[in-house]
Amino acid sequence: MGKQYNKTIKRRRRLAYLDRKKNKAAELAATKSKPRRAKKTEAVAAE
Repeated sequence: MGKQYNKTIKRRRRLAYLDRKKNKAAELAATKSKPRRAKKTEAVAAE
């Protein structure tokens, strides 16, 4: 198996990596979308 086949393997590995990266980013975005509660010190300072 020559150079051409190695290129297909590399391409497949890269696509799998990018897919994992995209899924992880989407997962993090879903968890970050929850609103964060303000800290007590920030609420007191605002008054």
